[in-house]
Amino acid sequence: MKSFHCSCGQRLFFESTDCVACGRVLGFDPESRQLLSFAPGKGPNLQSAHGGWFRHCRNRPDYGACNWLLPADGQPGYCAACRLNDVVPDLTRPGNLLLWQRLELAKRRLIYSLTGLGFTAMPRFRFLEDQQRNPDVADAVVVTGHADGVITINIAEADDASRHAVREQMFERYRTLLGHFRHECGHFVFPYLVSTPESLAGFRELFGDERAPYAEALQAYYEAGPSPDWQATHVSAYASAHPVEDWAESFAHYLHITDALETAAAFGMAGATAGSSADWISEWGQLSVMLNEMNRSLGIDDAYPFVIAAPVVRRLQFIHRLAGSAG
Repeated sequence: MKSFHCSCGQRLFFESTDCVACGRVLGFDPESRQLLSFAPGKGPNLQSAHGGWFRHCRNRPDYGACNWLLPADGQPGYCAACRLNDVVPDLTRPGNLLLWQRLELAKRRLIYSLTGLGFTAMPRFRFLEDQQRNPDVADAVVVTGHADGVITINIAEADDASRHAVREQMFERYRTLLGHFRHECGHFVFPYLVSTPESLAGFRELFGDERAPYAEALQAYYEAGPSPDWQATHVSAYASAHPVEDWAESFAHYLHITDALETAAAFGMAGATAGSSADWISEWGQLSVMLNEMNRSLGIDDAYPFVIAAPVVRRLQFIHRLAGSAG
């Protein structure tokens, strides 16, 4: 994530809606990828301090769930990110609004990363609750996943206590809402990136044959667990379950790394982003060690509890080459 500043000079953040220093209203313009500031005023149209007229996405005044903008010369409505929603949870139920706001923030970070890589095709989204949370809904269980260009997220994943309980149950060291979005997006982008005979051959050489029976592989993984030496070959235990899950996990980590490197570069903590450094994985290795030590100094879990083994490096480099041609 790049660094943003108000027209008054105050540092801003991707989630910011108002400048705490000067009181200007803020909004993110997905076209320029800038967080713009506006003088307080009446009416739906906002004039940026840098020029141009905009409107807020409807989900900002209605629900406080979005800080993205639309051009003022178009029809009022939803921004480019919110238009991707097929289903949102029942916002009249207590607690659902907060969970949906968290989902929207993670989704917008995902879209920021994808557009930064040059992707124009975007997934659709369904945010659902199941009967474990709401006995009045139709679905007994909602499984977070991807199918036919649609990413489904169980809104319980936006509840910290619920997600942490599942993390402990599944013996996972790392389970985040943004991580879910990035993993499922890995499944979404696969046919766009692995789209030629050459890229498919490269995929099978590095990840394995995606035609291997999926259901049987997942059943074996959940019954027997990963092989004891998975850390020497895969980025996570789950990545060892099947080649397509290895791809999705590796793509998620690629987004983790590239976004973190961009943020570090914006704050002067790293020399280059993944797009401009030939040795970006090595740079990430040094940065992730520092992040983990910082977290330990504060008494919290490691920020990046993973080891990037040599086979994982080759897979990340492969994704980097393919992602470079996404636009």
